[in-house]
Amino acid sequence: MGSYAGMPATEVTVNAVLTAVTGGDWYLWDATATWSMCALMQNTLTAAGVAGGACVLQRDGKIKLSAAGVFSVTWGVGTLLRDMLGFTGNLAAAASYSATNQSPLLFMPHKPETPMAQRLGTAGHKTHTVYMAIAPYSGTSESVSHGSRQFARYFFPMIDTDIMVTAGNDGGTWGRWVEEVAVKAARWKLYREVLEDVTDTAAVTASLDQPLGPYIVTDPNWKWDPSKGFERSDARADIDIKCHVVEEYA
Repeated sequence: MGSYAGMPATEVTVNAVLTAVTGGDWYLWDATATWSMCALMQNTLTAAGVAGGACVLQRDGKIKLSAAGVFSVTWGVGTLLRDMLGFTGNLAAAASYSATNQSPLLFMPHKPETPMAQRLGTAGHKTHTVYMAIAPYSGTSESVSHGSRQFARYFFPMIDTDIMVTAGNDGGTWGRWVEEVAVKAARWKLYREVLEDVTDTAAVTASLDQPLGPYIVTDPNWKWDPSKGFERSDARADIDIKCHVVEEYA
């Protein structure tokens, strides 16, 4: 689950009510409402007087806006918020709307992670930033430490190439996620053991209870790496993510 750092403030018209939307650092979804784009959008509906307004992430990876009755949303000139939520146009004449696309801030590999540098379920492996000097004659040594950092590495084998990269650079693909999150050194979190289903429109947010991170990708460059045995089929590819733990948004 990626974030957008420094999103500018904008205005959204909900049911003909022009409503200001605060800028800031926003994950697509987060348990802390002040960092959650979904909570931001839900608060925007509430501020405009929409009864029962809600914004949730579905199991199919798409955002859903809903309310107790029919409502409309006009995104205005600035469409960054709209695009990050996965919508492609204004919304009118319904009580609920599922986004057309998955958010560019979200990547769902459809399989569990394989940690390569730390224990399963842990955020990372502690690496000490230390300089050590050894005397050539006596063998005595001295070290200078500048603390430590946590590094992690996640491997996802056999990923369907349809969600790796597309000609349209679609949201929900690995290539787009790298551009929107990894390249921009934006924070992201890995959520474990979440049931994904491309045909299920039920809310998944209640299952997002095992986040690891926040991380920043250490090297955002990636190569096309066909999975073993699929080198000539273009059907499966592997993802190898090297990252490090950082402090949370203030």
